[in-house]
Amino acid sequence: MVRIQKHDKAIARWISHIISPHIVGVILTAAIAWQYSDNPGSIMWWLVGLLPLLVVPPLVYLMWLVHKGQLADIYMPDRESRLIPLVVLMLWLVFCMGLMYYLSAPVVLLALVLAAAVLIGALGLVTVFWKISFHGAAISAAVTTTMMMAGSSAWPVMLLVPLVGWARVRLKRHTLRQVVYGSLVGALLALFFVQKLLVQ
Repeated sequence: MVRIQKHDKAIARWISHIISPHIVGVILTAAIAWQYSDNPGSIMWWLVGLLPLLVVPPLVYLMWLVHKGQLADIYMPDRESRLIPLVVLMLWLVFCMGLMYYLSAPVVLLALVLAAAVLIGALGLVTVFWKISFHGAAISAAVTTTMMMAGSSAWPVMLLVPLVGWARVRLKRHTLRQVVYGSLVGALLALFFVQKLLVQ
């Protein structure tokens, strides 16, 4: 126990990296697409081509901003520095959705990218006035979706929400209230999109 307490900041940092919004988004997209696809073989090819398109360019852009000194790190810890990158990310997602529509991508994938865009847009609007946790929103959305898909047997994944919340607070990237509100936004949007776009 003493050893864990001594290294708890390093543990929190690793949790933030491993259960980051980028990784959570990729895993969740792949899992839902596979679950709701009529042709899993075809959907895998779409995922192989689509996920790098969705994730790699924004990450490269954020790393470029970090290299230029405009961001402290890719998680954009300073609220004031988040606005322009979030706008760029939203425009990129809109471009990707247009490309996916043009290429007749599966509806489930379009729905997932739309859900991601809405979540980022909602958090971005809040960011104009107040700092909110993207980590909390992402993991809460993922956990809520998993519970709706798999049922109560998946309850252990709920433990990831307080785990990620603890990590963000421990690293002093967010207050407890910022994590709680981020988690609430993620859960509510996940409830809406899974119910409206995937369950029907």
